[in-house]
Amino acid sequence: MFRLRNSLLRNKYSYSSNILKRTFFNIPTGNGSNNLRPVYNRFDGSHQQGNGDGANFTQLLFDPSSRKYLAIIFGGGGLFYVTHLDEAPVSHRKRFIWLPRILELKIGEYTYNRVLQETGQSLLPANHPLTLKVERIFRRLVDAAISDPQNANVRDLIKDVNWKIHIVNDPRMPPNAFVLPGGKVFVFSSILGICQNDNGLATVLSHEFAHQLARHTAENLSKLPVYTLMGLTLYSITGSSYFNRLILDAAIRMPASRQMETEADYIGLMIMSRACFDPRESVNLWKRMENFEKTQMKGGMPLEFLSTHPSSDRRMENMKEWLPKAISIYEQSDCNAFRNVLTRGGFPTLFV
Repeated sequence: MFRLRNSLLRNKYSYSSNILKRTFFNIPTGNGSNNLRPVYNRFDGSHQQGNGDGANFTQLLFDPSSRKYLAIIFGGGGLFYVTHLDEAPVSHRKRFIWLPRILELKIGEYTYNRVLQETGQSLLPANHPLTLKVERIFRRLVDAAISDPQNANVRDLIKDVNWKIHIVNDPRMPPNAFVLPGGKVFVFSSILGICQNDNGLATVLSHEFAHQLARHTAENLSKLPVYTLMGLTLYSITGSSYFNRLILDAAIRMPASRQMETEADYIGLMIMSRACFDPRESVNLWKRMENFEKTQMKGGMPLEFLSTHPSSDRRMENMKEWLPKAISIYEQSDCNAFRNVLTRGGFPTLFV
C-alpha cells in the first residue's frame, strides 16, 4: 500500500480498521507486528502471546527417535518450496507462493466488504469528477501493463479482474491508497494534495497496482507458516517469545516487507512510464512525502530496519537510480496513441 512507512500490506490481513491503517508511506502505529499473533490461553486463566509450544518443539527437535521424521518433514518442505517458486512480472524476482489464486480472491472479497462497512458513508459517487479522474489514470496503467510485450503473463493475471474505483473523502483519515485482491481500488482524498498532479497520482496508483500484479498478498500469506516454524525453532533456543519476535521482525519480516515495497515501486515506475506518465515526477512525489512525514509525524519515524517500508529518502534515491530505464521506456512509448484514445474515449470497459 502507498504508505507512511508502516503499510496496509504489512497488516493487511488484520482486516477492518487495520486495513485503513495501511498507508502508502510510513505512519508509526505502535507494535503492529503483534496484531496477527495467536494468544495461547492457559488452564489457569493466564495467557501467553506468541510461540507457546516452544518447549514441546525443543523436545521433538533433539529427540533422536524423531530425527528421521524431522528429516522427512524438512525434506518434503524443501521440495514443496522449490516446486512453488513463482516469478514476479517486470522485476522477474523468484518468490515462494503456495496460496491458490481463488483463496487470495476470497480474502480480497472479505476485506473489501469490511472496508466498505467502515468507509461507505465517505465514498464519493461513481460519477464524481475525482472518481472519474482516478479511473481514467488507472485505466491507462492497466492498459499499459497488458500491452507490455516483455510481460505477456500480465494479461493472464488480470484478465478476469473486476476493477472498481472508490474515493474515500474523509479528512480524518491519513493519506492513503490501496488495491485489494480482486481489483477494488481505494484512494483517500487526503493523498491528492501530496500527489498534486496526474503524474504524482499515477505514481501512487501504479505502486498499488504493482502489489496486485506481483501477488504480494499471496506471497505474504504464503510466508506465515514459515515464520511460525522459525519462531518455534528460535524459541527452542532462546526460550523468549519477545526476543524471538524482535529477531524475526528485524531480520526476516521487516526486510521481506521492504523488499516487496521496493519491488512495487520499481514495477509501478516502469508501468507508469509505459503509460506515458512522466517518471521524473516520482522523485518529486517522494520529496513531498518526506516533507509531509517531517511536518505531520510528530511522534517521529521508526528506524528503517524496524519498519515495513523503506524511508521516503531511500525510495527517492531508488527512483533516481531507476530513472534512466524509466525515461527510456517513457520516450519509446507511443504516447500520441494514448492521447488519441483518451480523446476518443476508446478504452475497453475495464471498470464497473
